[in-house]
Amino acid sequence: MNPLIFVCTLFTVLAAGLSIVDESAFDTSLSARQDADGLIYTSSSWIWTDAASGSTPRAFRKDLSPPFGKSLVAADILISVFGSLSLYVNGAFLGDPASTTTPSAAVFCADLLPSENVFAVEASTVDGFVGGLIATILVTYSDGTTDTIVSDSSWLSFAPAPAGFEQPAFDDTEWLPATTIGTYGEAPWDELLLPQNPPAAFTTDAVWVWTDVIPAGAFTAVPPSQRAFRATFPPLPGQTLGAGSIIVNAADAYTLYVNGVEVGSGFDQTQAQVYQVNFAPGEAEVLVAVLATKVSTGDAGVLVSVALNMAPSGRANCTAGLFYTATAAPWKSTTGAIPAGWQLPGFNDSAWPEAVLEGTWPTAPWGTPSVVAVSPPVDV
Repeated sequence: MNPLIFVCTLFTVLAAGLSIVDESAFDTSLSARQDADGLIYTSSSWIWTDAASGSTPRAFRKDLSPPFGKSLVAADILISVFGSLSLYVNGAFLGDPASTTTPSAAVFCADLLPSENVFAVEASTVDGFVGGLIATILVTYSDGTTDTIVSDSSWLSFAPAPAGFEQPAFDDTEWLPATTIGTYGEAPWDELLLPQNPPAAFTTDAVWVWTDVIPAGAFTAVPPSQRAFRATFPPLPGQTLGAGSIIVNAADAYTLYVNGVEVGSGFDQTQAQVYQVNFAPGEAEVLVAVLATKVSTGDAGVLVSVALNMAPSGRANCTAGLFYTATAAPWKSTTGAIPAGWQLPGFNDSAWPEAVLEGTWPTAPWGTPSVVAVSPPVDV
């Protein structure tokens, strides 16, 4: 699984220090349904296995049965892992969003069986970091009422994750209760980055990249030139793309394309732009392409962060989404001649090398550029 971040849905960004300017451009309120029913983390605990932290995948399970006379219909799942996760409901894979040691949250939308249901998570962390899983699950019954399930010691855990643990028929009678290791908001996890509706990309953990002429983790002066960059961002399984938010910055200038449509451009490396896009029905993925121009000899870099909102088929009251930074979906670039059609979906970039990661925002030589909203939204 990719060691980066993912997240989704209609929530307020709670973490301090987000470098978004003109926040009035975004809806920072919780949706009425989620606000009323408490799809937040304040009552949930960080849990883990009783084994020492490490990169070994852990397994977690939570069984759910409805009260007598009620039938379950759906679940909205707010979840985060201090590392990487794969989420399953009744054995069906819902997604494995990228994560980092700067955690963010995700919301998945899932249909439930009327009676017995099993939520299962495979989670791992990076060596040297404390693990942790936190979740809040809002379940809806056929009569329209709801209940909230939180992560606590009622979840079962096992390490290492055994094969087939996500299946409802798996025998977990030998598993131990999960260990409660902290409450929401406390160190080392702190508060989480939560996306908004409409989506809003964030700069936390975003990285600067350039072509492979630059050593990884370093900034090196390059001569005037133009370079093309491409990255593909897939939606969650079974989800339909709705809208996206994209933060872009470059030294010295850029032109941004999304699914082949020119969305905008910028030429001030001290000021990044955030663009809102609406996806055409039926789009299977998001292609972000950046033409970067180095005007004069000096440090070169491109920074892109993407937030996607999406919705499951047949569900009108749940919005899922992901956050991607540059390391979440490897960027590709070329130092050769830029071919025609490079910015279009379907272009074969298999021969392009991956871009090199230079540093994480904020970093020298650019520090912390401001982020300015650009409107109106662009249809792509």
